[in-house]
Amino acid sequence: MAEGGVQVLPQGNIVYAQPNVTLSNYTPAAVDQYIDVLEFGTDGQFFLGTSNLNRRSWTGDVWWFDSPADAPHRDKAKAGYRIDSGIVRAKFLGNNKILLGLDSGGVLVLSTNTTKHETKGVPFHFFEMHPPLCEHDDRITDLDSWKGDGENSLVTVGMDGRIVVWDKHLAVLHTYHPAHPTGILSVTCHPSNNSVFATAGLDGTIKIWDTRDAKPCSQLFSDPLLPPSVISWHPASPDKILVGTKTGTVFNLDVSSKSVSSQKPVMDREIKMIRWSPSSSNLVAISGEDVTVNVLKVEGDDLKLQYSNNSHSDFVHGLAWNPADGQLWSGGWDKQVVNHKLD
Repeated sequence: MAEGGVQVLPQGNIVYAQPNVTLSNYTPAAVDQYIDVLEFGTDGQFFLGTSNLNRRSWTGDVWWFDSPADAPHRDKAKAGYRIDSGIVRAKFLGNNKILLGLDSGGVLVLSTNTTKHETKGVPFHFFEMHPPLCEHDDRITDLDSWKGDGENSLVTVGMDGRIVVWDKHLAVLHTYHPAHPTGILSVTCHPSNNSVFATAGLDGTIKIWDTRDAKPCSQLFSDPLLPPSVISWHPASPDKILVGTKTGTVFNLDVSSKSVSSQKPVMDREIKMIRWSPSSSNLVAISGEDVTVNVLKVEGDDLKLQYSNNSHSDFVHGLAWNPADGQLWSGGWDKQVVNHKLD
């Protein structure tokens, strides 16, 4: 038991993904109303995740489109698959693989595949589903991955107050529980250090973690007037974390001095999503329990509003930048997928 009552499980607690896979042999009848997740592949292929919130079964669908302009039209989808759980987060892993974080507390890896139709001779697109792995006792709330080839690859957090660190083969390397006294809302990986990440909890604190240390955790921030809801490390500034709050304010948090700067209100409700532009490291898109999509320009410690759009008519939970052309796309509970042209 380490500092703060955090239980650090030994590295021998390893679970490997099973080699057998399931093939998607049907496509759901329609795209669900509630779009929660958008994600791009490296070549511009587009993935959309929905969660059904108002039927007898709480299910989620994942869709594969050749282009975001084709979404959310079912007849233009390359493939779709229904999962027995809502979809919270998605992360493209490369090599035609996408990882999903689920309401069930599990993670699921899907591989995209194309072959010739046996009778029609035309291309047939489908998913290969690897068996889901569940290390959380409640729903996953967030996940993030490190860049580079270090031992740690992925970290997941959930409403059970647990942190799970995985390697690239989805073996469990580290588990910390209870990491926060209540649920964990967000996690972000250090842009260059493969052992460091930060978490934001329902208790209003932000903690920084280092998997190399026997006492891995230290508290970075706590302020009842600025309760964090989502955090994201600046991709070009390892000493700063961008924090979104439950009250709709964003601010910079200095990791070294623990100081707050550049508080900027961007909406009236809870911020749910922060996504940095892969082509312009000083541009960041923000959305949440609101109809507005905002893009901020980060200049030193200053946060300046670069773009704002309220085309959606319901909550906007999905944001993604297309790495092929740098354009921003959003998806909301109004079943719209919207392209945002910043120029």
